[in-house]
Amino acid sequence: MNKKLLANVRFYFAQSVFNTTCHRKSYNRLEKRKKTISNIVTVFSAITIILLILQVVALENEYKSLITVVAFIGLALTGASLVFELINKEDLSILMYQHKGSAEKYKALRDKYMSLIEEIMSNTTDESVLKIKRDKLLKKYSAIGKNSPETDYKDYTEAQKSLGLKENKDEEFTWSNKEIDKFLPNELRLEKE
Repeated sequence: MNKKLLANVRFYFAQSVFNTTCHRKSYNRLEKRKKTISNIVTVFSAITIILLILQVVALENEYKSLITVVAFIGLALTGASLVFELINKEDLSILMYQHKGSAEKYKALRDKYMSLIEEIMSNTTDESVLKIKRDKLLKKYSAIGKNSPETDYKDYTEAQKSLGLKENKDEEFTWSNKEIDKFLPNELRLEKE
């Protein structure tokens, strides 16, 4: 068994696990933001409807001062909602879809890396064949990364937390055998339980 080849494949396996989680965290973050924006728009709309009803009531009862106040508040609220819509005009659905797609691609790649780890550890396949398989997976890994939307630091730290890596706060693409083993079934771990 080539230990360097195994170490390289295990590294990219762990990267794929981490990137899957990171893109899922990005998706979740954007989903929360989308819901918050939707709730704010709903509140603006509800208040506007209430103000319109108040204007009708004030017109029927000839309350001129109430009409003036409600009209002014309604105008200010309409302006505020327009500004809010302009600031939040981006469609998060497309970005969410891209993050979800990237997470699924990394997940599929993770499974292929796991199979390759099993193949390397079984010592039944010629090393040159294993290296060709590794190189193909590296090309896929690179292509996924190039076509994936960016994640932010919060997504990164949330992924660390959910994978149990938070104790290593300064970790930047380095993996201990123990950390990689967390993601593998016991039979494929270097340090078996």
